[in-house]
Amino acid sequence: MSIRLNKDIILLNPLGNCEELLAKLQLPFSVIHQEMPIDCALPTNPFEFANSTVVVKLLRMQKPHPSLCYMNVKRVVSLNGIILRLPHTRNEAISFFRRLSNHKHRVTTAVGIRYDDQLSSFVVQSDVMMHRLSEKIIAQYVETGEPFEQDVGYNIMGVGQNLVKRIDGSKYNVAGLPLDVLRTFLTDKKIIAVGKEEQVHGN
Repeated sequence: MSIRLNKDIILLNPLGNCEELLAKLQLPFSVIHQEMPIDCALPTNPFEFANSTVVVKLLRMQKPHPSLCYMNVKRVVSLNGIILRLPHTRNEAISFFRRLSNHKHRVTTAVGIRYDDQLSSFVVQSDVMMHRLSEKIIAQYVETGEPFEQDVGYNIMGVGQNLVKRIDGSKYNVAGLPLDVLRTFLTDKKIIAVGKEEQVHGN
């Protein structure tokens, strides 16, 4: 199978494992960083919050070029429908994992693209069941620094995979980017074209 780019992809303000995962699609892309503060009220529902965030940020881009495809990703982790604040200190991280321990939480990812003066987005949600985490395990994981490097507070592509008991839904979504849905989305929007590789036979 071969993939052809119809528009150059620009990844806007990537976090966590987003760049590494997008590279798995074997699509060339560039990265840019822009400050785009959100000063409007957003929904509190995780699905609507994530989607509204990518839409607002893409609309507020500075001088987007019409021939390019800009992509923004927003992820949130929620417990019983309440979005959890990401930890920024050691004590916050310990409290964060105490809440997740032996509970099911949800990872919600919104992906938006802006191209040809159009804007489209999709949202993927996955449920994650954590192991029962002892105080020792929590403290050891916090010391790895991973909770402060990820946009959902842990990294299942790293040491954090040992915290997870089960995933209901897309593992890639929990890791940072729902690749299968993204490939279909980009194909449907004609940002990429997917075709079978031609086989050349000798005489």
